[in-house]
Amino acid sequence: MQRPFEVTVLGTSSATPTRDRNPSAQYVRMDKHYFLIDCGEGTQLQLTKFNLRMQKIKYVLISHLHGDHYFGLPGLVTSMALFGRLEPLIIIGPADLKPIMDQILTLGDARISFEIIYKFTN
Repeated sequence: MQRPFEVTVLGTSSATPTRDRNPSAQYVRMDKHYFLIDCGEGTQLQLTKFNLRMQKIKYVLISHLHGDHYFGLPGLVTSMALFGRLEPLIIIGPADLKPIMDQILTLGDARISFEIIYKFTN
């Protein structure tokens, strides 16, 4: 029987990773809805370590624009595209996140196969 609510802590370290902790990221499942709260560096590796599928994530919530909370996001988005994602991804966070992501994805010549929908918290 699947529990209706589950949180997997992927990282709790601030600013830089340590041997035992990664920057901020939490994977949340509520019924059949999957959220990622923050996406620090190394989040993809932590998802793999805990056998969590990145393609199930529908919502990414970025709390604020300190790097340890979002530096893993461009890599996560491009990996989702490389693995054939077609479903839209909803990113909720500060308005300044969108131009940052747009520039990184454009300069990195990323080919994103799905729509990214931004919702702003400020």
